[in-house]
Amino acid sequence: MPGTAVGVAGSGEVGEPRLTSSSRFRTVAESLWTGVAGAYARSFAGLCAGAIPTVVAGLPRGGRVLDVGCGTGELTEVVRAEAHEVVAVDPDPEMADLAGSRLGQEVVVAGLPDLPFADDGFDAVVASFVLNHVDDPRAGARELGRVAAPGGFVRASIWGSTPPPQATMWNDLLDAAGAVRPPAPRLPADRDFDRSPHGLAGILGEAGLAVTHAGTASWTWRVAPADLWAGLTSVGNFGVLWRAQSADVQARLRAAYDALRAGDDFTFDVECVVAEARVPRS
Repeated sequence: MPGTAVGVAGSGEVGEPRLTSSSRFRTVAESLWTGVAGAYARSFAGLCAGAIPTVVAGLPRGGRVLDVGCGTGELTEVVRAEAHEVVAVDPDPEMADLAGSRLGQEVVVAGLPDLPFADDGFDAVVASFVLNHVDDPRAGARELGRVAAPGGFVRASIWGSTPPPQATMWNDLLDAAGAVRPPAPRLPADRDFDRSPHGLAGILGEAGLAVTHAGTASWTWRVAPADLWAGLTSVGNFGVLWRAQSADVQARLRAAYDALRAGDDFTFDVECVVAEARVPRS
């Protein structure tokens, strides 16, 4: 979970006017994630975890792996169990502390595009739901390639352009409750990229990497209503929207939300974009 995020993992198109100032973007984006690590761990971390098997499948055993934007540390934990040496980084200090406690190892506080590592230091570099959240995706892709060794892997996942079902559900509730829609940050057009297999492969290719695969992965996300509510009312753009509502609208939203499942877990069929690239040996 990167500290310079735009929106939230799986948030779709929930009110995203364009920004023209990079410094303003960074300030607003950082404010979206400050103080939400615990709520993210309860909610959208479980959503993102569904992509882990695809992102880590087939990494060569015994290699040195860098997990960029490690979030709660679950991906690092999975890779480490497969006999890899894994270095984890996340730009949010609170999230880094949370992941470090889970992993029993230090998590470096750092993020794209300024990783504190030498060139060519890792056999594989993994960025799961990171390039869709940084303020300069192309610079981020170049940095992933810089720290990967010649012949090494770069694996990335992002959310696609189609709003996912949990965002559609929340938007429907907002509309029914008469919610206001405050501005939320989005990349300026000259920095954005197509959120598709072709678009993700494109920015990896522009970074000088040889793309070997680009496609999609899908899974079913099951989440308890109380845990999803924690994310919807605090994390990223979801939290921005929640905090902008009056007490009356918030009460209507909560009542409508509670009526949807009456205590049963939510299940959402979700999909993400995944790509793999190799660093040229020459």
